[in-house]
Amino acid sequence: MSPALLVGMEPRLRLLLFSLAASAGAIWLGVALANEEYLMATLTAGSALWIIFAWSRGPLAETWLLSLLFFGYIIGNRGFAQITPLASLPLFFSELSLACLLVMTALRGALQRQLPLRRDWLNGLLLFWLALGAGRLGWDIKRYDFIALRDFAMVYYLLYFFVTQFLASHAPSRRLLHSAVLLAFAVLPLTGILSTLFTDFFYTNLLVGGVPLIFYKGDLLATFLFTGFIVLLPAASLPWQDSWWRWLTALASLTLGLTLTSRSSMVGLLVAISWLAWAGRWRPLRTLITICTVGLLAVTAYSLLQKKDFNQSKAYAVYEAIVSIADYSGTGNYQNERTTDKGDNNRFRLVWWKNVVAETLTTAPVLGQGFGADLTYGFLREYYATSNEDFTARSPHNIFMTTLGRMGLAGFAILLGIYFVQARSTARVARAARHDPARAEAMTLQAAVWVVMISACLGVVLEGPMGAIPFWIMLGLAHHAATAPLPADPVSV
Repeated sequence: MSPALLVGMEPRLRLLLFSLAASAGAIWLGVALANEEYLMATLTAGSALWIIFAWSRGPLAETWLLSLLFFGYIIGNRGFAQITPLASLPLFFSELSLACLLVMTALRGALQRQLPLRRDWLNGLLLFWLALGAGRLGWDIKRYDFIALRDFAMVYYLLYFFVTQFLASHAPSRRLLHSAVLLAFAVLPLTGILSTLFTDFFYTNLLVGGVPLIFYKGDLLATFLFTGFIVLLPAASLPWQDSWWRWLTALASLTLGLTLTSRSSMVGLLVAISWLAWAGRWRPLRTLITICTVGLLAVTAYSLLQKKDFNQSKAYAVYEAIVSIADYSGTGNYQNERTTDKGDNNRFRLVWWKNVVAETLTTAPVLGQGFGADLTYGFLREYYATSNEDFTARSPHNIFMTTLGRMGLAGFAILLGIYFVQARSTARVARAARHDPARAEAMTLQAAVWVVMISACLGVVLEGPMGAIPFWIMLGLAHHAATAPLPADPVSV
């Protein structure tokens, strides 16, 4: 039946035909759900939501999906990342959502005759990194099969950057994404505390398909708590009645993050605060110093009253964690039971990095050992020579070392260029923010991404979806804010 015939049809007859078709579709979907077949039901629900959002004048439909994804990875973390929403397909939210977002972005871009790319250095380098990785994957997948594709995820996750950058040009969508960022980071300290206090409930009762909905990776939790502190801490221009909740959640994020003693996250926080100080914003540094001073005095007083050894206090654990950052050889003497392994962790990283560099430069210096290659072989022989324990980690706790091992000096150089271009962009925004308060929002986002970028140099962050996807979304927002003209209705971040 042609569309022209439907339009010219008598209204009640047209309504009857649509009702019959909808009823038949509902019965079919009901039978599918009864048989636990959720694929078509999910596609139907998604299409219906797409139509509803398309008719509205608010945020674009794909922005809601991207916002929910950001919230899920920040709050659910490793637990959310392990959920497979469709029983008939062994795919995670990261891949399913990316496929949907790419299709929707491509369709919208075609209708608007606009590419989700911009002609600047960051876009060019990211596209070059993706192309190099895809070329490397085409060779590796024949040898390593699915494992190569899994390792390649650290590269293709950057597609979320292009999607976010494209959506950020739409004002209502940009406001929704900013709101999702604020909400996720405001809720994070609460769920972080509750998951610590009621671990059994989160791991045995709050399950989806047998997988914990909320399950935190310790160093990533600290990284995002510090990122939340940067994002949530109010600017000086905000009135108290509008910013009290941001103060509360920012201070909770900072305090809880410090107690986790994640050194990579601490370094990232210090770098982000340094960028803000260069932009003339000293409040984050003053707040950090105040919290550390108050915490030290409180823990000291508590230890004296309880007649406990101060060396076993949480404050001393934070102190030793900070000191251990400069202990490159890992030979320091650590007394706190929470930090006794810090020296060993330093040696762990250095030995692994040394072996990755040696193996890559010896066997495949230009294009690397490839996706799917075992980057642990030489490291295990040297570091765990007498151990029979299973070792499942695949990334050497440094995004540069992972890139060198997988993509060689070519990939390493491109990634170094990405960091350099982002540093230049942050410096440019910082200089502008000194004299233009309207640039404060862009500077906040610029500083926030550096917490993750630095943490990625000392831990496994960008290799997995729970760290990479939130980062690429934030980087897309930050890059748009840094390069786009100031909006007429700026969003407070």
